[in-house]
Amino acid sequence: MVDRTVHRVVQETLTNALKHAPGSPVRISVEHRRSRTSVRVSNPVPSPAAPPFPGGHGLTGLRERVRLVGGTFRAGPGGGGYEVLATLPDDVGPQPRPDPEPPGAAAGLVAARRVTRRRFALALAAPAALGLVALVSAVALALQLTGCVLRPADFAELRTGQPRDSFAGRLPDQEYAYVPDGVRAVPRPPATRCEYYRSNGNVLDRVDVYRLCFAGPRLVAKDVLPGRA
Repeated sequence: MVDRTVHRVVQETLTNALKHAPGSPVRISVEHRRSRTSVRVSNPVPSPAAPPFPGGHGLTGLRERVRLVGGTFRAGPGGGGYEVLATLPDDVGPQPRPDPEPPGAAAGLVAARRVTRRRFALALAAPAALGLVALVSAVALALQLTGCVLRPADFAELRTGQPRDSFAGRLPDQEYAYVPDGVRAVPRPPATRCEYYRSNGNVLDRVDVYRLCFAGPRLVAKDVLPGRA
């Protein structure tokens, strides 16, 4: 493995030199000392027209390959140019394990992820809940506005002096609850109680408001008042 790694270091650095600094001299030295082999590839006089050969993913792969056999790897400026130095042991032994995480780090990471997921869920749920509330409110309002409509034909048949019981079946189940202030301010006959109904079920357009005023059980006035939905 060490021999193949030495070969790979030389091969990759020469490829990078040819690609990134063509025409520049490249010096290769291999030295064995104290059960370790050092491979040094340098570009001492880089071409003025081209940068030193930094390489890319190839050097990253070399660094990992050297680390796997227990060696060290350095690539960067050196010797007046650019230098790659790999030092490898003669024997490949077991590699040290990465430093363990400090106590509680894993639990802290899990807790942080849990909090992040909860916040993300809340960020999505809040607009959805508001949209649902708005939708339910809009539907309830539409049902209320359409449930207080007195048909124009039924309104036209009402006659003053009639007792309310005689035409109660033609009236909607509920009165118009959102009568505009301008409509309520229209003077009404004294000592009367008035009921308000919408003239159609369109919840968006301008509608006329029907006002029925009663003195006791009898209808004493019926009015068409302009209003807005």
